[in-house]
Amino acid sequence: MRNLARFAVLVLLVGAGCCACLAQSHTIAAITQPSSADKGVVPLGYPYSISTEPHFAIFVEFPKADSIRRIALGDSNYFLAEADKTDPHYAIIKQIQAPTTKGKPPVETNMLVYMASGRVVDITLKAGKLADTAYSIDYVLPIAPHKVDPEKADPPPISKQELENELRDQERSELTEKMIGEVEKTPKSQPGVTAGGLDLRFYSVKRLGLLALVSFDVENTSSGIIDLEDPQINLVTANDNQKDRKKAPAKVDPVEVIRSIVSPKQLAPGARASCLVEFNPPVHDSDQQVVLSISNRAMADKPARYRLE
Repeated sequence: MRNLARFAVLVLLVGAGCCACLAQSHTIAAITQPSSADKGVVPLGYPYSISTEPHFAIFVEFPKADSIRRIALGDSNYFLAEADKTDPHYAIIKQIQAPTTKGKPPVETNMLVYMASGRVVDITLKAGKLADTAYSIDYVLPIAPHKVDPEKADPPPISKQELENELRDQERSELTEKMIGEVEKTPKSQPGVTAGGLDLRFYSVKRLGLLALVSFDVENTSSGIIDLEDPQINLVTANDNQKDRKKAPAKVDPVEVIRSIVSPKQLAPGARASCLVEFNPPVHDSDQQVVLSISNRAMADKPARYRLE
């Protein structure tokens, strides 16, 4: 009987130990198992857009073969962005202010990221409901020319046209960055051309071969939020009839805009946008004018105009 009692006690102790080990293994597995809420880095597709929210930091990962040279924000009152100091292929974004006006569209601006490769990445920032906090942007970088031992093989020849195109693209990128930087760093205080709730201030026009680059800024002089239309270049022919000079021009021909930069495209009252337009100036007569114009979407029939030539 005593042996039977000892055997029963031994069975109970072994069973309790097994249950404790099983419970402990389940607890460790639950702790070490990754959370399903951790999404990792979310790839961004073009056009790039990120939703932000106060008290959250968001980072954007760029290709490791590239690095950030400079970041320009359309509206720095609501957003803060900078390159990581230890690893400049990361950008850190924060929304530092929440919109105060109820019933208005969420604050939206853009962020221009100038990369060492010469690429300029345009990201739209929206102050609203946070979606994720980690993103990645991927693009293909030009492959560096392979170094060839001159004793073993001759390097492939580079045509004069290819070299000229590469130098022209680099010069164009540097000139664009310089002109936009002048508008952002040295804003003009005197008024320019006002129309449709906008104040257009011309800065400079530069020539690069057959290409013309025009820099200007636009300020919202109204009391409401304004959505900007894309800037336009027109060739305006004057009216020959002396009695009808006060009427609309006899003819307005649009000039193709190769590229335009407007940062940001939505302006709060008193806010300004830095702008640049690239186009090929048309050949014109003395009675024709090359005119730059930009308009408030709600008042598209009243654009602000500036005569370039």
